[in-house]
Amino acid sequence: MPDSCRAQSEGGKVSNTSKMLYGIFFCFALLFIVTLNLRPFPFVHIVKVIPVYSLAVLVFLNVLGSKGKLIGIGLLFSGVGDIVLELDRGNYFVYGLGAFLVAHLFYIAAFAKNLQIKGPRAVVAMVMIAYGLVVGFFLLPKLGDMLVPVVAYLAVIIAMGIFAALGASNHWLIIVGACFFIASDSIIAVNRFLTPVPASSLCIMLSYYSAQFFITTGALKRH
Repeated sequence: MPDSCRAQSEGGKVSNTSKMLYGIFFCFALLFIVTLNLRPFPFVHIVKVIPVYSLAVLVFLNVLGSKGKLIGIGLLFSGVGDIVLELDRGNYFVYGLGAFLVAHLFYIAAFAKNLQIKGPRAVVAMVMIAYGLVVGFFLLPKLGDMLVPVVAYLAVIIAMGIFAALGASNHWLIIVGACFFIASDSIIAVNRFLTPVPASSLCIMLSYYSAQFFITTGALKRH
């Protein structure tokens, strides 16, 4: 590993490479968000996925051990979901859902270490469980043929949030990222199955990019 990358992991300093990758993330995330109303346009799926893949490179370069590999792979699968959903959100929705489900399984594997089932972390986990039950209560009657994939995804993303909260070695920014991810997917679910959400695309993408940013930044920080 380059010394500059190792310095960020061990000493908390941000290397020039990391600054460049963060710059790519913010520039392309902003570009995608401000062009939401112009979709579809050529290579829109590439613009959408570049922010997430820049974070994946950032994690692979800077986060040592299995945690970095697992989060990095999770980001890669998130990117697959981004591309699939942008190509055809209607017909490919279940495939995009599957890609994100796999991403969350990798996140769970990364977060589920040194579990601490007490104190504030346990309170956050219990709130997430309660939230998942409430969302499920309202969604279930409306899901129809999508019942199994959506319930499976709901269970997995709530589990991701729980393990993010309970993992004693997880920086609090990772928990913030998990909350943003749950919020983003909640907006998608409400907008698709319950009732239209005003400015849904903007809310979804702002919370989604925030989720990936906070998960990545939390992984880079020493607890």
